[in-house]
Amino acid sequence: MKLIMKIFLLMFLLIIVACQENEELTVSENNQIVENIEDVNKDEDEHEHDEDKDHEHEDEEAHDDEHGITEFLEVYNVPGIKNLLDLSWPREVEAMNGTITIDEKPEKILTISTGHDEMIFGFANLNKIVGVTSFSQSPGGNIYELTKDMPTISSEIETIVAQNPDIVFADPYANTNLMQSLVDLGITVVQTQLNNTSEGRINDILFAAYVLDELEGSMMLIDAINEQIEFIEFMKSNIGDIDLDKNILSVTYYDAYWAAGSGSTEGSIIELAGYNNIASEKGVESNNMITKESLIDMSPDVIAIPQSVEWGGQDFYDSLLSDENFSSIPAVVNNKVFMVNTSHFTTLSHFNILGSIDLIDLIEPNFFDDVERPILKACYQCYE
Repeated sequence: MKLIMKIFLLMFLLIIVACQENEELTVSENNQIVENIEDVNKDEDEHEHDEDKDHEHEDEEAHDDEHGITEFLEVYNVPGIKNLLDLSWPREVEAMNGTITIDEKPEKILTISTGHDEMIFGFANLNKIVGVTSFSQSPGGNIYELTKDMPTISSEIETIVAQNPDIVFADPYANTNLMQSLVDLGITVVQTQLNNTSEGRINDILFAAYVLDELEGSMMLIDAINEQIEFIEFMKSNIGDIDLDKNILSVTYYDAYWAAGSGSTEGSIIELAGYNNIASEKGVESNNMITKESLIDMSPDVIAIPQSVEWGGQDFYDSLLSDENFSSIPAVVNNKVFMVNTSHFTTLSHFNILGSIDLIDLIEPNFFDDVERPILKACYQCYE
């Protein structure tokens, strides 16, 4: 009997001990669960805090970008835009074809002008450009690599409408009936000048960028253009006024001799390079016909031929050197007759600036071979 009581008492003690251990384990597990919950809550709080900081950083960056754009634009007064700093919608501009209202940011852009193609490719998001002119797709052109696989636009309205553009840019030479037909179809058309001067080019860029809400990209392009201009000034300062005092004639021959006078694209290239545009000094305005006698009388120190081989440039070059009537012209005597890059000399865009550098390099060969040069890209946002 005593043995049974001892066994029963021992079992009772074992049960009590087991219950205590189980209770301690339960408390420990509960404590661990609480700790885990606290850790999760802490992680969530930290994540939310990090997200708040990220949003705050993004807001700060957006504010800084807006402030940077505003600060950049303050120094410009662009013809056709009342207030370049008013970035709200709708936007209103004065273009060659009248007052144009753009209700919202265009998403599908198209131009019927090579000059506008090259300009807008320089600063816009290329995903928004739905077609280009055939001249922009010419091998060796300034934006050929970017345009070669894109839809081609012609003067046929069907090629334009097929791309369903929100907006179309046109140059001063665009067909009036074509533009009106596009407007009748509800497509916004903006016809603008394409200026020859460096200041005018920048105004053209800002005007188009304002219309398209691509001002941030335009800042990058304008900075690059200014670097090119600074480099040209550097070249001129190293050459010196005496060597820059040369009479340059830009001339082509098709059915007659055509000289680039005052207000011409080629003339602006000559003047930016620091040389004398002899055709302008002789009273030639824009690109105009001159006689053979006038060409000889101008007696240029340098002749630039902005005419491709395909369009007879080589034949004209050869005739200048072989015709005895031209033998007394200083450019011929001193072998200073050059066929120049037509993509830089004849286009109506900021790539003309490279024409000035080309001209200096031709007249002063090897002078700046060891100098690092700034780069002018075909696009600055590209497909961002």
